[in-house]
Amino acid sequence: MLLTIFTPAYNRADKIRRVFSSLEEQMNSECEWLIIDDGSKDNTNEVVSKFIEESSMNIRYYKKENGGKHTAHNMAVDLAKGKYFMCLDSDDYLENNSIEALIYKIKQCGSQEGIIAYKCDQNRTLLSKKFPQEMSVSNIYALNQEYNCMGEFVFVFPTELLKKNKFPVFAGERFLTESVLYDKMNCRMHLLEKVIEVCEYQTDGLSNNLNEIMKKNPAGYCMYFMQRIDMQTTFRNRIITIGKYLCFCIFAGEKRSVYNGKYKRLLRLSYPLGIVMWLYYKGIRRF
Repeated sequence: MLLTIFTPAYNRADKIRRVFSSLEEQMNSECEWLIIDDGSKDNTNEVVSKFIEESSMNIRYYKKENGGKHTAHNMAVDLAKGKYFMCLDSDDYLENNSIEALIYKIKQCGSQEGIIAYKCDQNRTLLSKKFPQEMSVSNIYALNQEYNCMGEFVFVFPTELLKKNKFPVFAGERFLTESVLYDKMNCRMHLLEKVIEVCEYQTDGLSNNLNEIMKKNPAGYCMYFMQRIDMQTTFRNRIITIGKYLCFCIFAGEKRSVYNGKYKRLLRLSYPLGIVMWLYYKGIRRF
């Protein structure tokens, strides 16, 4: 099996048929569709059962207790049969000829290399800046920092690399930003100048409730800011990141991540900034 397309699902019975339709039109024997149901309370299981009955696609479905998308991702990585792995959310769908384009590109990749491709919204507007002229970049963060190419992208990674770099899980927290994982994926990424995924943002989606998400998942954001301290390229950005890290250390309490990077002295000098950040989040952001 060459490619696992993983879909995390939580109460998306009304949306997942569109994912199914976009896959059925282009799936082949080199791919599988792996669905992890993160404790849905609707009839997602019945809908998917019909897919399996109706289609000749290679579909596998598993249901687990609700723990958040990152825990579903970890489970999917363990179960994946494909050499490469991509995530396709249950409220999005694939553009035409996407799988053919991905497989063609995958066959040009080395065993420790991945792919970055475009996403667009339903109005056909790209959700990122356009790629630089280079055929590949050293890692995801380099695309953002060296080429100022920001936005939302499709990522395809070697499955074995993901098995070694799973999402951490914090008790009581059901969200972890994907950047916590992506920042650790230090592998060369080939750039595919094609829209692979079409996105529809839901009113109850994570992207629409960032403040509340950060409030409920402080340990995850503490780790996110901790990882980003050494990655900053300017003193100003490093100080801001340290301040946010120290702030979320307070919110996270015993679940905080311990920084062991090369800016420990700067971090110690920045404790007052952490307190100021904490007061801002408590007073202005209503944490």
